[in-house]
Amino acid sequence: MAAAASSSSLSPAAVDDFRVRPRAVGGPSTPIWNGYLGDLDPNRELRGDKWHGTPWELGIAEKMMRDPHVRQSVSIVANPVLAGVYDFAAASRDPLDVEAAEFCRWAFIERSRWKAALRYVITGYMRDGVALLEMTDDTAQVSASRFPLHPGRGLGVVPTGWHDRPAHTITRWQQRKGSPEQLGAVVQTVPGSDEERPGDRIIGSDRLIRWTWEQEGAHFTGFPLLRSAYQPWKLKIAFLIIDAIKHERHGVGTPLLYYPPDAPDEDLEAAEKILAEMRANAKGYMMFGSDYKFEWSTTSSSDGTAIAAAIERCNKDIAHNVAAAFMLLGGGGGSYALAQSQEGQYAIALDAHADFLIEPWNLGADGWSPIERITRMNYGPDVGVPRLYVRNLPTRDWTKVLPALHNLGVSGFITPDEPTESRLREVLRLPERDPSTARRPMQGAAFIGSEQPQQSQPAPGVQL
Repeated sequence: MAAAASSSSLSPAAVDDFRVRPRAVGGPSTPIWNGYLGDLDPNRELRGDKWHGTPWELGIAEKMMRDPHVRQSVSIVANPVLAGVYDFAAASRDPLDVEAAEFCRWAFIERSRWKAALRYVITGYMRDGVALLEMTDDTAQVSASRFPLHPGRGLGVVPTGWHDRPAHTITRWQQRKGSPEQLGAVVQTVPGSDEERPGDRIIGSDRLIRWTWEQEGAHFTGFPLLRSAYQPWKLKIAFLIIDAIKHERHGVGTPLLYYPPDAPDEDLEAAEKILAEMRANAKGYMMFGSDYKFEWSTTSSSDGTAIAAAIERCNKDIAHNVAAAFMLLGGGGGSYALAQSQEGQYAIALDAHADFLIEPWNLGADGWSPIERITRMNYGPDVGVPRLYVRNLPTRDWTKVLPALHNLGVSGFITPDEPTESRLREVLRLPERDPSTARRPMQGAAFIGSEQPQQSQPAPGVQL
């Protein structure tokens, strides 16, 4: 290596070279041999399929999901992100672009199990580091009244399913030629069932939508969020076993018998038989030479270390792994203030997960975009591709926003209009505005609208 480095020329790059650079010089430097990913995890017990599992055996990640605190830490991220409103924004105000966005809203969100697919994705990449969906599409009837500009004469191409391809069934990974950071294909090992033929399936990346959390180089399985919660989870399991043994020994006593040194053998045999019948396990009794005395021996609840506190610390570390440790705070001095400060980081983390979730739909991870595919197959190459986005994540405290919005409206910095009212009704989960049943506000109430209520005139001689 030293000889090779010394023989290379290390001349400085020209600063005035403005030519385009279409090809990279370096590479992802990820060891992939015959489709098998090299794993450099410092814990050898967690490398490769030991973490993800195999088609025939659960891995550590799935075992961790059986823990209620680990599972709840995943839900703490997934549920708020899924609670947002997913919609499509048109590329422009051109009528064709607006209709293309409406078509994608119908095709992707309204007519498919959209939230179920998103839940699988979030759970998948948090647990395994990677989530894969195989997208299928087919022709379907299209409403001519709702989509009058659609050129298909009543027929269009729509997604028909988002089929999960679990990470523990992916046995080999292939890089994309010319772009080694992207996926070219995977080999899925199907163990077989009543309806599935066992064997390997080669699935091209042009059929897959991929989410890889913190991908480095071409390591397509990324860095699972649960990986950094493994240490407190493993310690917690050990502490729980010790705590269970402690409770058993405290709650289930051991019979003790003290006997004098000159006790007859027949008395000892009878006493041993009695004690054996009183046992809590195979040999749960003890005999000591002394005067005859019987008692139950138990452990004190204060014996040993603070196991309960250690278990609670592990639970807090698991929550801290997803920036949600503030939910376990409270009761102590200053804990509420600390929780308020940590909650901001949690809200930022949720925004990051939401952005990560929608990016492969819009841009694609491996050279193609599902939204662009459906748009082009229905409206041709000239239409603007709409963009998927999410709004109204439950991370904003509207009890603080609404007073500020009211003050801005009263001071004239914000002009009340229909979009503002519609958005407020949406985030507050109120019904849509119905002009036919709208009422004028009561006299003296705050008024937002185009018409102002009549002001009452004071009586003569009355000063206000």
